[in-house]
Amino acid sequence: MSTTSNINFVKENSTTFADSDYNSAAYDAYRPTYSPHLYSKVYAYHALHSSSFSTALDIATGTGYIAKELSKTFQQVYATDISHNMLSSAFRSPKIQYSVSTAEDLSQFQDSTFDLVTVGQAAHWFNREKFFKEVWRVLKQSGTLAIWGYGYHVVDGYPAASKKMLEFGSKTMGDHWDQGRLVIENLYRDIVIPDDLFKNIIWERHEFDEKEGKMKNGESFVSQEWSVDRLKSYMKTWSAYKNYMSKCQKENQKIEDPIDKLFEEIKKDEGWEDDQILKITWPFVLALAEK
Repeated sequence: MSTTSNINFVKENSTTFADSDYNSAAYDAYRPTYSPHLYSKVYAYHALHSSSFSTALDIATGTGYIAKELSKTFQQVYATDISHNMLSSAFRSPKIQYSVSTAEDLSQFQDSTFDLVTVGQAAHWFNREKFFKEVWRVLKQSGTLAIWGYGYHVVDGYPAASKKMLEFGSKTMGDHWDQGRLVIENLYRDIVIPDDLFKNIIWERHEFDEKEGKMKNGESFVSQEWSVDRLKSYMKTWSAYKNYMSKCQKENQKIEDPIDKLFEEIKKDEGWEDDQILKITWPFVLALAEK
């Protein structure tokens, strides 16, 4: 396999919510980033059963944020996504090679190729039976699979605003999410990693305790200090929002932007200004497994 950073478009006819009309630059700019502690935990788990940090594969890489982090530790990183558009905005490095493919078909890779396979915020979209079989095939013996994701955010110290945003995402936008959203909202409790393929399976969840007003099981692996305006921009990267706006445009409906409307209401209720800094936290799930 080549070690250049050129994108190898192996499945150009694939489509996704993040395809040609999706704003991949906005996705890259406004999505939350993961704590360094997340990668440290993944690497520590991997080191328990493998001394090799040679090759890694990031599936559903989007604009390559996870691949970029992996390239700081692994000699060579490969990253796949179903969206040609997302990869066109991906981070470039000689240590990263991108290709377009589904999570269920990794046929461009040979058996036992990777020390580590990662999937961030995407496993809920997959055909998981096929996905797990393909990951098992391309992982080296004693290699590691790491899967993680996050649910609807919480604004620390603002329970009423958090509830309104949750209701907006789950109810107002509810019918406009692609299939799989409920799986991540349940923090992957519906996903079973097959124990005939993997061993030493660990699940870790960080959930928000409304009664205590803080995260259970310590701090989440995703927490940001953002302005009100940036939080609004992040919500406009939601696929449900894109689907909703596209539907209205196709039907020639003249509507008020629902996220703009939501934030005007919350700003009035809470006294927020656009540049006010908020602490945002996301409930989080991490699964680790050894081949």
